Amino acid sequence: MSAMPDAGTLDARPFADAAAGFASGRHTVGPNAIIQTRDALDEIVGMARRRAVFAGAGLGFLSERDPDGMVEARIVNALNYEVAAQLDPQTAHAVMKRAGELTGDYILANRIPKPAQWLLRRLPRALAQRLLMAAIARNAWTFAGHARIETGPDFIAIHDNPICLGKVGFSSCVWHAAVFRRLFTTLVDPAITIHETECVGWGGEACRFEIAEM
Repeated sequence: MSAMPDAGTLDARPFADAAAGFASGRHTVGPNAIIQTRDALDEIVGMARRRAVFAGAGLGFLSERDPDGMVEARIVNALNYEVAAQLDPQTAHAVMKRAGELTGDYILANRIPKPAQWLLRRLPRALAQRLLMAAIARNAWTFAGHARIETGPDFIAIHDNPICLGKVGFSSCVWHAAVFRRLFTTLVDPAITIHETECVGWGGEACRFEIAEM
């Protein structure tokens, strides 16, 4: 298992090599990877700083409007690396975490039918967790492109994660963990915690997220 960093422990500047390693035009992911990061930047650092981040990533055209559809992973990576380049590690971590929470909120509001949510909240935890895990695996294209998704009773693993943040100065896959945490704590059990315990950006075989209780 690869060692995972704490926020604030790394130099957040060696992006070029990492970006080349993780960006992949063949992967596309859902537009919320852009939209909710934009909204999180507005919320945490303000609109002016958000415009500067998008401009620095060469994505000024997305600073004021939503993507038309699915987004290439290289575009998401360019934005995420610029978040890390322009913000201190703690703030970058907070932005990506908030973006994941907002993405989870969007999914709850628009992608999971309310009757299904009602049922999941009332099922035994083990069954609800298994059903939600299966739904996440079926819809993995929205957050992992064509990457292979592996799930078990208490973990989600993304092999060859196309939007892994890698060694950029804050925890590697904050956005993914926050999306999963929002879904599981809302639909399965508020006491659930989700932590990334292995990451391809840190030499792991997959980005692995462990599901446990507080």
